[in-house]
Amino acid sequence: MTWSERLCALSVLMAAFLAGCGQGAEQGFLLLPLVQAKRYAVGSGEGDGLSFPRAPELLALEIDHERRPVVLTAAAPWRWRGRVPPGARLFVGAQALPAAWKAVQELRVTIAVRDGGEREIVEVARMTREESSRWLDFSADLAPWAGREVAIELSASFQGLPAQYRDANLVAWSPVVLSAPPEEETKAERPNVLFILVDTLRHDRLTPYGYRRDTTPEIQRRLADHGAVVENAYSQAPWTLPSVVSFMTGRYPGELLDKDMASYGIPAGVAPLAERMAELGYQTGGFVANPTMHAGAGFGRGFRTYYAPPADVEWIRKHADELNRHALPWLRAFQRRPFFLYVHYIDPHDPYENPDMIGGRSPYMPDYTGPVAGNWIHGIYNGHLKLQDPERDIAYINALYDSEVRYVDRFIGELLAAIDPQVLKDTLIVLTADHGEELHDHGGWKHGQTLYEEQIHVPLIFRWDGRIRGGTRLGGTVRLVDLLPTLVSAAGGKPDPAWDGVDLLPALTGAQPPPRRPAFAEGMSGGPLRAAAVLDGRKLVVFNREEPFQPADELQAHLWQVDLGRLRRAELYDLERDPGERRDLAASDPGGAARLAPVIHRQVAEEAPGLWVIPDGLPAGSRLSGSITFERAPRSWVPYLLGPADRAELNGTRLRFDLTGESLGKGLRIEGDFGRIAAVEASLDGRPVLPASVRIGSDTPYRGGMIAPVALRVPRWPAAGPASGFLLRLWIHEGAGAGKRETGPGISIKRETEKRLRNLGYIQ
Repeated sequence: MTWSERLCALSVLMAAFLAGCGQGAEQGFLLLPLVQAKRYAVGSGEGDGLSFPRAPELLALEIDHERRPVVLTAAAPWRWRGRVPPGARLFVGAQALPAAWKAVQELRVTIAVRDGGEREIVEVARMTREESSRWLDFSADLAPWAGREVAIELSASFQGLPAQYRDANLVAWSPVVLSAPPEEETKAERPNVLFILVDTLRHDRLTPYGYRRDTTPEIQRRLADHGAVVENAYSQAPWTLPSVVSFMTGRYPGELLDKDMASYGIPAGVAPLAERMAELGYQTGGFVANPTMHAGAGFGRGFRTYYAPPADVEWIRKHADELNRHALPWLRAFQRRPFFLYVHYIDPHDPYENPDMIGGRSPYMPDYTGPVAGNWIHGIYNGHLKLQDPERDIAYINALYDSEVRYVDRFIGELLAAIDPQVLKDTLIVLTADHGEELHDHGGWKHGQTLYEEQIHVPLIFRWDGRIRGGTRLGGTVRLVDLLPTLVSAAGGKPDPAWDGVDLLPALTGAQPPPRRPAFAEGMSGGPLRAAAVLDGRKLVVFNREEPFQPADELQAHLWQVDLGRLRRAELYDLERDPGERRDLAASDPGGAARLAPVIHRQVAEEAPGLWVIPDGLPAGSRLSGSITFERAPRSWVPYLLGPADRAELNGTRLRFDLTGESLGKGLRIEGDFGRIAAVEASLDGRPVLPASVRIGSDTPYRGGMIAPVALRVPRWPAAGPASGFLLRLWIHEGAGAGKRETGPGISIKRETEKRLRNLGYIQ
């Protein structure tokens, strides 16, 4: 962090009058950093600044599943004395400690202004015991006192509080912000950042992407018309947890996560986006409607205020209005400060229901009379419900999904409308999705199982007035892993060499063409490898069909059978001519598949430790047979994109193999401690080959004898050899798996994540 960044962060945490780190000459006060810095008096409160009748305390308090940092005071009045800036408004959040509600019937919070000898009550907010499950958020207009030196007095009173507790610190304040527009209109050096994520949102169902139904008029007029629409953006995983881990860390998910879905979260030691923004001096708020993203798994790290619902399946039925109830008070309170706000809507995740549907019916197909309803989707997905009229029913399911998109669009509009126009000019807004949704496009439902366009091609729209020209469209291939570098760069931060993503700002502002980088995605939902690579309008999808897999439950067994019936080992698509991925070109264009395959190979090799045994340069249709003898018996071997005609067998210290030649790239991986390689033997179409046809490490010919593991280590998947010469490569990726947790999260965290995944239907 640079010295200027340290000063900016210090101002947010310590200053009494925050200048906003380039946000303009704003005046006012923010309670929490003043108390943290002990910038207050205890006593009469006659001087300027903050004063309390007794010393306050600091605490993190969770009410209504929303964790806030709070200042605890007694009910007696406390004050802030100073000059009220023009257009000032005081934003207040308050609650009583949960223990107090066992006795009291009502909490009353009063805001008063003392101006000379006059005291005027400005606002009174009340909360009864029946309402006490929520935060009490309200605001007061202080514009009538603009320019005056006054004392703003806040106090609380309880109905039914026993006398012995009246002096105790029972009142929790969070936030308390006196905010006003800057006295002089200035352009911020760094923007506020609003990150809007819509769970399970397909890119092709949005108005800015040319959808036939006008499902997203608010996104169109408030974002796309004023910003840039990224035409080809890809998620790095087809379901929430690995996708969010990826774009919040700037890393591919397989580098950080293992195969245990219950352990998925942001690993300790990896700084997520919110943490980086907090270090840069931003107020940080995260409001998440997906129950899997609980704070214990690291998703709340860096957010001062964080909301995530409980592990209760009924919370999936709550909607964007519920999330806005939490996010809007925070936005209104902090929008005059440098802020980073992450809002993660759950609509249109199944069930496809919302309050706008009359009788549960979609207004997009009012004449539908069949039995299908929005809560059917999981039953169809797991094979327990069957469609009676597939053509009509599938069309109606699409209408239900579109109704969900239209519903969330309205509340995104409400969120954006809450930003003051002057603040909006200094705010970078990004809208995207963690993944899409399959609506029987390729014979399946929901998400998490495949890497077709409907699941990983996501919407991505940026708005930053004055920097990103309105109405533009960005071509090329973009990854969600690029978001963290882009937002940190906009906020004035420095790049991290560990990031897999790149800064998109030069392309978004027109300074440079889009970076030419392939998009990589992987399944990350258990079972054999599923991976995809996209570049220049071509897409390769691979499925490690020959890898042994035993489904853990009835749901996984059903999905496995569906996938075995529809997924091939390798599929190649021309997305420009065939955006629906109906014509697989892998057989007719093996060279096209071979050009994209290294993207997948390189990334998979970084994630999976072990000894790779890869045929290289084999003529198509030929057979390479042989054996590798190890010093010690390895634990196991795993096929890597082998075909049904390929064979391998590990018997003690000896591995035998019989592999066919093809251009895709395939082989196997040895797991466990094998010591050294004692011998390698090979024959091509029954004829022994020279030892030099075997290469070890990057490019060393095998001369016979023992091979130590150190000689096998390479920093990346070796480049393919010529058509003649090499026949077999043996190597170990020296950094594979280095980013994963050495030990998993605590048992309680894994159990909590597992519970939440079960409630969403990912596991049984």
